[in-house]
Amino acid sequence: MTGILSCKIIKRPSSKSLMALLAVFFFCLTTAGNLNAQYNKFNFGFRGGVGMSTLTGFENNGLKIGFTGGVCGQYNLSANHDILTEIYYSTGGQLSEKWNEGEEEQIKVYSKYNLHYINIPIIYQYYFTDILGIEAGANFRYCVNGSLKTKIGNEGWHSANFTKDNYNTFDCGMIIGVFTSNLLQYDDVFVSLRAYFGFLDVIKEVGANKNISVQVSVGYMIF
Repeated sequence: MTGILSCKIIKRPSSKSLMALLAVFFFCLTTAGNLNAQYNKFNFGFRGGVGMSTLTGFENNGLKIGFTGGVCGQYNLSANHDILTEIYYSTGGQLSEKWNEGEEEQIKVYSKYNLHYINIPIIYQYYFTDILGIEAGANFRYCVNGSLKTKIGNEGWHSANFTKDNYNTFDCGMIIGVFTSNLLQYDDVFVSLRAYFGFLDVIKEVGANKNISVQVSVGYMIF
């Protein structure tokens, strides 16, 4: 695996581009909120939480714990149907361990794939009751950074950044999950449990390997 890696630094999107994208998103949400305030059809808020991720197609693939957080906008179609869209950051990848034969004894080798994504999902939500519902939709992701860290035995970690020749920066897949609202009689607080299944290969030249992750998050609707 290390043979296809390069230590070149990834050309990341400029901070001005990311700030401009966020500014446009906030402007659209605020405008929509003002237009729909009288009908109480649009909600805007934020959420954050933790997640576990892995990559399929690898031997000894394991789970990697990461974080997620961002902003969300919810449009109420009716009493039981909503459309939710978000812009949020999340981590992906995996942490794996395996034993290799050394000169005198077996040595444990650690491999950690670190992926950092900006996500833009479009999700349909259906309420079974006033507080419980299910959700499903599509998620579009852009990887702003990726690296592989390796560790042999008690040695320190060695890191190599991915380049665009090593991995696909774009990913898309399916989201399914359950959520609550009006939690503990607080109308603006919600909790979601969500799973993501990627459709595209992440690492190039190693066969089929796709993102799978599970997230638990808590959010608050500002208006």
